[in-house]
Amino acid sequence: MRRWRLGLVLLTVCCLADDRWVMFSHRGIEALTNAGERPGREALARFVQFQHSLGQVLRIDELDSHPPLRILIFRNEAERSRSCSGQMVRMGRDRFVVSLAADAQMPREVFKSCARHYLETSVERLPPVLERGLIELYSTIQIAATRITLGAPVPEAERSKEWARLHMMATDPDYSGKVRVLFYNLRRGVDEGVAYRNAFAKSPPEVERDLERYVSARNYQTVPLSGLPISPERDFRLTPLSPDEVQLALADLLLPQSSAIIYQALLQKKTLVAESEEGLGLLALGEKRREEARLHFASAIGAQAKSARPYLEYARLESAPDKARAALEKALSLNPKLAEAHFLMAAREPELGNRSEHLKAAANLEPRRIDYWRALAENYIAAHDYRSAAKAWTAAEQAATTDAEKTGMRQARAAIEQQRLDYEAAERKRIEDEKQREIQKLKEQALAELRALEAKASQGSTVKPDEKVEPWWDGPKPQGKVAGFLRQVDCKGKIPRLVIQNKEDGKVVQLLLRNPSQVAIIGGGEQSLACGPQKERPVVVEYFPKQDGKTATAGDVATIEFR
Repeated sequence: MRRWRLGLVLLTVCCLADDRWVMFSHRGIEALTNAGERPGREALARFVQFQHSLGQVLRIDELDSHPPLRILIFRNEAERSRSCSGQMVRMGRDRFVVSLAADAQMPREVFKSCARHYLETSVERLPPVLERGLIELYSTIQIAATRITLGAPVPEAERSKEWARLHMMATDPDYSGKVRVLFYNLRRGVDEGVAYRNAFAKSPPEVERDLERYVSARNYQTVPLSGLPISPERDFRLTPLSPDEVQLALADLLLPQSSAIIYQALLQKKTLVAESEEGLGLLALGEKRREEARLHFASAIGAQAKSARPYLEYARLESAPDKARAALEKALSLNPKLAEAHFLMAAREPELGNRSEHLKAAANLEPRRIDYWRALAENYIAAHDYRSAAKAWTAAEQAATTDAEKTGMRQARAAIEQQRLDYEAAERKRIEDEKQREIQKLKEQALAELRALEAKASQGSTVKPDEKVEPWWDGPKPQGKVAGFLRQVDCKGKIPRLVIQNKEDGKVVQLLLRNPSQVAIIGGGEQSLACGPQKERPVVVEYFPKQDGKTATAGDVATIEFR
């Protein structure tokens, strides 16, 4: 029986693949159809407007999903049902797939599933009652070209309090213009009570009282929303699909049931090898045949896969670190929005800064993954970035689904301030210790130099009569010398000038004090040199002869000895 069913599936797929299939795409959404261009364009326009309107109420300019959305539009319901075993929405190989029939009305469950998919993959976690209400509200959205109508009532038996709350917020004039502010605040982690007051100037209990009156009135109106100004004929480019590409899309639609036979058939034809190997790898992985899955993913990579998924899965399974890292790098080059690739790459980054960038990217791409936020917060703490760590713990608390998890995240955030104070105290102590060590080092160095000078000086007392004395100074020797009286220190120019009266002949000698810090001043009494006339001070000055006509000096001072 199973073999007969597989044969029927393959026959159905082969027959459908021979039809003329085309693809349209816009804003990350694909529409594949064999029902003609018009149904394909209209279906794509409807889902693009749905994506846009959901993003508007959440205050997200360009709402996206990971993985992206693909729509298959068949000619009729019988054809659609045979091709996907009746299931209208499922996760394919690398797409979230919706299957529709051109001759049948689309059930509410489709938009309901799509709303849930967008929320779970691309939006920060919101209070569950608001999420459930939003999903129910958007299940009845009506879209005709650029005209969007929100608020058509669900069947009376399904009018839950969650649905009524969102219906009131989206359609009641007292709330509808402000609900986007509520969602924006909640997405940013603002406390629920504060978010309600910021949006509606009312507390949650006050809103609940309004809700009771709203439900009692049973007056459920609709509101128009502004759609994107798009033209399906102008903005959606048509791309013809080959039979093999159609077979692959149909195989992805059948995952994880009857796809293997189609992937194998494509491999035998040696077409779409990378995609088929990827599909077989995912099937093997789902059945926990890990080594077989690794080999399929390796084959997909060898066939130059254009999808990031096989590189990611191969990196998970590959034990060689270099190969795994290379696969992750390739995955991110193909799809920078692959959150798990960023997360796995972070574990392989030695630098805290690079690790933070990958973890931040992963957490922002999948904001409901508490493990991503926790890893990011811990990495920020290791880098002593406590402000960023506190924000990450706040986001982790928002992503948490249980009270125990939320309490743990709050406690971790509360501990940040003490961690910061401890670190700053440790840093101050470390800096002070380093300063003291440097001072001690300088003291020891100065003491060692003094001991060396003393040792060199002591060597002079043991010189043998026939031994040549080597002076300790081996720098330039001053050739000039004058003994007399220091009459004046002239500081008018840039360089101080000493005026000295020679004791022997009474002549005046002027010398420049070019480098005061390098001049040795010795002798008794006051050794400072103040500008201006000097008291009669006997000195002996050694200098380097250097006539300077501009300053009328005879050289540069080397030593000054006061007597």
